[in-house]
Amino acid sequence: MEHTNPLDIDHSLSMLVNTSLVDVIAQKIRANIYSGKYEAGKKLIVRELAEEFDVSHTPIKDALNRLVAEGYVEAPPRKSMVVRTYSNASIMDSFHARLMCECFCAGDIIEAAGQHPEILAKLQEILDQMRKIAGKGEKMSYEAWVENETLFHGCYMRYCGNDQIYRFYQTMDINRACYFTYLDTNHSPLRRSVIESNLVEHQAIVDAIEDLDTEAFLRAVYCHIVRVAEDYAVDDVSRQRFARFQAYQKKYNV
Repeated sequence: MEHTNPLDIDHSLSMLVNTSLVDVIAQKIRANIYSGKYEAGKKLIVRELAEEFDVSHTPIKDALNRLVAEGYVEAPPRKSMVVRTYSNASIMDSFHARLMCECFCAGDIIEAAGQHPEILAKLQEILDQMRKIAGKGEKMSYEAWVENETLFHGCYMRYCGNDQIYRFYQTMDINRACYFTYLDTNHSPLRRSVIESNLVEHQAIVDAIEDLDTEAFLRAVYCHIVRVAEDYAVDDVSRQRFARFQAYQKKYNV
């Protein structure tokens, strides 16, 4: 019978412990970013974080590197890592790009929904999950909310009929950028009224897809994006960019 080297077992257990610790630290830092405890631009000093979480420097460094890869943290050359920052003008450009993608592909999405009933079922499942998350009130997980909102919009855009548009849409990571821009601007997570509006608007999108109604889908998408974008028109540049949505309103007659 083949015998296992005890040193191999010790090494495997060591790797498991280290990986688990990095997972825990990364999740704690991520949660603090979502809650606003670590604000945009905050320096993430390894020594300070090690003291806060009562761990050595190594898992902190590994966790921060992971969060850099995930897009939550920035690593300027020869400087401390910082929480990623977003701008209202930049997010407004993303809203324009998103509006063009979703409106341009509306017909293909509705056509696909007629051929694939699982799209509607999945959208309703995600929306039900978002309602459960929102139902937790002050204890709701904003990370889970953003994750499910991303899944919701990605669910129908996956059937847009154009792989390049879909890949571009994914790279924008618009829902996470939207959340953190709001957090940076308001210094607090999403207002309750914003969450409730999102749920109503998401339901309108689901209803349009269920009815296989392209015009209703266009209206629902437009109203949702514009209502969200208005929260970010807080300075001259972003207000000017928000004004462009009027041109889309005329073009799509919504």
